Amino acid sequence: MDSLRVVFGWVKHIGARVLAPLRVDPDNSGFRLSSPETSTTTLDGDVGWASRPPALLRCNRCDSDISQRYPLDDIDCTRCVATYDYDEFADLELQHFLCPVCGSEMEHGRRHPDVIDVPEWATCHGCRYHWEFRHDF
Repeated sequence: MDSLRVVFGWVKHIGARVLAPLRVDPDNSGFRLSSPETSTTTLDGDVGWASRPPALLRCNRCDSDISQRYPLDDIDCTRCVATYDYDEFADLELQHFLCPVCGSEMEHGRRHPDVIDVPEWATCHGCRYHWEFRHDF
């Protein structure tokens, strides 16, 4: 009878180890495609200029950093009197985007530099958030 319990314990232990990777983890949402246009596997993502991550820009007048939280907000320097309309974004130097999920600096770039004046993508290497500019290229 003791040997039967030992065998049952081993089978139960091995079964639990085999099934562990298949169980759902409530803390992990799992991988999903961030958007159909990106073709990258990330944990989270958005598409379109309206959902662009917060940006840190350089003021053309005093060279200080300007934060623009939302893409359609006016860009006002807190150090000097410079103000820029939201559509002047491309005229300012982009320092970096800030990840809306974890707050890290994001890598960004342009795929069509001769056509589009603003960044077309940004990726956070910390949490794998990815943003794409929507276009029909």
